Amino acid sequence: MTEISFKGVLRSTTVMFLSVGLVGIWICGCETQGQTDQEQKVERLIKELQDQDVRVHAAWALGSIGLVDAVPDLIKLLRDQDAGGFVRAIAAWALGSIGSADAVPALTQALQDPEVRGDATEALVQIGKDAVPALVQALQDQNEYVRLHAAWALGEMGTPEALKAVKEYESQQ
Repeated sequence: MTEISFKGVLRSTTVMFLSVGLVGIWICGCETQGQTDQEQKVERLIKELQDQDVRVHAAWALGSIGLVDAVPDLIKLLRDQDAGGFVRAIAAWALGSIGSADAVPALTQALQDPEVRGDATEALVQIGKDAVPALVQALQDQNEYVRLHAAWALGEMGTPEALKAVKEYESQQ
């Protein structure tokens, strides 16, 4: 049992170091290059979302630098059922890290998917008040787990509108 946990931690740590390294290389290169080179590097990272070997690292890098231009491509990756749960979870994280309201519909839809539900919930919390209306609506979903995740997210946000919705939800339970 300990061996399996150690392997999982080792794999996660390796992915994190590789991702941080990719971001570091990208940032250092951007600081020393002109705007044209920066745009080329951004385009390259976005294109790398299609490459199965490096797309998880590209998604991590795009989320780390908060690149709004990457939101449509990260949404595609989040919705790609062939990408696998881990890759899609990183896409959800990146969308939350970027914080664009444009990602709210895709992340709300991802609440239906058990593989990425938790990551989508946390991403919606990161986006904040722009996600509140979608999460309030998710409290009416037929799926109990979607409702529970939506209630948790609204509670984490703590805005008056979010807390009011959670209280109403709890009173109906």
